[in-house]
Amino acid sequence: MYPAATGKKGHVYHPVVPELRHSIWKDMKRLKRDSPKRPRDAAIGAAAAWTAASHDTPPALAAAAAAQPVLNREGALVAEAEWLSRHPARPDLVLGLDGEPYFLLPQAATQPPRLAPFALRAECTHLGCLVTPNPLGDGFTCPCHGSRYAADGTVLRGPAPRPLRLAKVEARDGDGKLFMSAWTDPDFRL
Repeated sequence: MYPAATGKKGHVYHPVVPELRHSIWKDMKRLKRDSPKRPRDAAIGAAAAWTAASHDTPPALAAAAAAQPVLNREGALVAEAEWLSRHPARPDLVLGLDGEPYFLLPQAATQPPRLAPFALRAECTHLGCLVTPNPLGDGFTCPCHGSRYAADGTVLRGPAPRPLRLAKVEARDGDGKLFMSAWTDPDFRL
């Protein structure tokens, strides 16, 4: 599995958040120290930084993001044919955008087997726990609070407020290596 920090009650938190919080608080202290006559400005700046860091990337910025190679659990590049031979009928975790865990999805009804043109972020939209595939292969479940997702990431049962995030997956080059980029099209599930 991927390294993740666990907190009270077994919640699995995003591994970058504690470092990000520490960095933001250090920045806030520095701003306060450097401009003691303007504590209000320092607080506003820190709040703006925290808000920007804790929310999704706006679509305009996401479109500018370049495609990144998909890596397996060992950190090696993933080729489409190799992945499909190992996982013909079930989703599996890979490292996608910014090293975050994503599920690659095989298209079940196609012959020969093909990969879905999208991947699902393996992070519950409720509190950020890592979701797991259901044993029957019919979707995903969040182990923290019981949210259930369909195979395409739509919410079947809460408390999750939104579907799992999408990323675009495509094979490039002559060797079929997979690349992932931010999803910029309208969400087909809504």
